[in-house]
Amino acid sequence: MDSGQELDHRLIKIEHELSVFGRRAERFRMAIADDSGTVLDRSAYLLLSHIHEHGAVRLTTLGTVFALDISTVSRQVAALATAGLVERTTDPSDRRATLVKLSTRGQQRYLATRSARVEKINILVRTWGQEELSVFGALLGRLNVAIAEHDRSYLPPQHNEPCPAPATPPTAGTD
Repeated sequence: MDSGQELDHRLIKIEHELSVFGRRAERFRMAIADDSGTVLDRSAYLLLSHIHEHGAVRLTTLGTVFALDISTVSRQVAALATAGLVERTTDPSDRRATLVKLSTRGQQRYLATRSARVEKINILVRTWGQEELSVFGALLGRLNVAIAEHDRSYLPPQHNEPCPAPATPPTAGTD
């Protein structure tokens, strides 16, 4: 077993790299916007991504998946609707409920943004081998799950449901 000092050194390295990554992530998003002409903030991109992967969805489901209050989700979806990226429809299984689905414009905008992101990632990792890409994707996914599970402990009981597994992202260089 490793000594505590070695473990601390590795954790300090991870903490530092996550801090640097957090700072660079916004620059990465803006570079993609500059290159592609598509500007979607993080929350819009994530909502559109989920709707793209899962189809029409209730606001309450989005709140659960993203661990957000229904009023926050409602505000974000309203902004997407105003921008013409999503449409609201009546849920056929419960006419009192509303489903949110991608509009044609939303589908195009999401796919263009995703394509620009994948293209930029492909440039950044062009010297990585397939195994490195797979391992990095798996470890990053594992970290995201751990963060989501940790965050859920701070949520009200109605949000303490397991987060659905994300769809497998496209391999760098493919779409």
